[in-house]
Amino acid sequence: MKKIYLLFIALLAFTLIVILVFYNIYAKSYKEEKINDYISKNIEILNENLETEKRYALSLSLLISQNPTLKKALMQNNPKIALVEMKHILKNIKNIDIQVHTKDLRAFARSWDTSNYFGAKLSSFRKGLVIVKKTKEPFVSIELGKRLNIKAISPIMDKEDNFIGSVEVIMDFENIKNRLKKFDLKMMILLDKKFINIAVDLKNHKKIDRYYIVSSKFNKKLYTNLIKHPNIFKRQKPYYVLGKHILVVIPMKSVGIQDVGFIVLCMNAKQSNPYSSYTKEDINQENGFYRFNKSRKREVIIR
Repeated sequence: MKKIYLLFIALLAFTLIVILVFYNIYAKSYKEEKINDYISKNIEILNENLETEKRYALSLSLLISQNPTLKKALMQNNPKIALVEMKHILKNIKNIDIQVHTKDLRAFARSWDTSNYFGAKLSSFRKGLVIVKKTKEPFVSIELGKRLNIKAISPIMDKEDNFIGSVEVIMDFENIKNRLKKFDLKMMILLDKKFINIAVDLKNHKKIDRYYIVSSKFNKKLYTNLIKHPNIFKRQKPYYVLGKHILVVIPMKSVGIQDVGFIVLCMNAKQSNPYSSYTKEDINQENGFYRFNKSRKREVIIR
């Protein structure tokens, strides 16, 4: 009887150990699944904001491409007319830069630059301009130039529908960074140093390892974390937990270049979000004053 009792105890203990082992495996798997889901949702929020900003830039570019004064400036080869008109445009539209290019892809007028750039050839490193001239269709992307930012380019056509140049709306990433704060998210965009001879305006920006910080304004705590842990850029793990934060390193592409750098997305390790009800519709509404009607060329509906 005693042997049967001991055997029962041993079997019970073994069963409990097996249950405990499987429970721990399940709990670990469940926790990992929750973390991955949490990270995926935050990456989706980032991507949606990037796409919204691109659509907004493209709509503005299309709108400005219809400006008769800019067309007149190109046809008369008079950049001064374009510069004056761009100043008028920027009184009503904030936080963008505008550049106009000639039909042979040379610099014509820049809203932010008064240096001697007129006539500079751009086709060798501005892939977006080449695409727009070839297709006569608008194009938006994250593109490397003297800076790395969102560039929306639209063709400028004369009355006979001939290509006479193009206009470009340039936007940085500050609007996106500000919107991400609603989700307790921080982002930092980094450019690989091998492209700094193109992105010459970033040469004096701070560096982390071999990467230049694209924005002159950045989160100091995130900067310190990355300085201390440069191995993160090797991307040997899908994400990194540093104290109270999770960091994800996302490859960043520029048109015509496979990997130009990284977006570092930083989120709270504790999965709480006071703006969890903040939907994609809310994001679209923030920049939804302009919407491009894809069914017709170069037409913008202002809502």
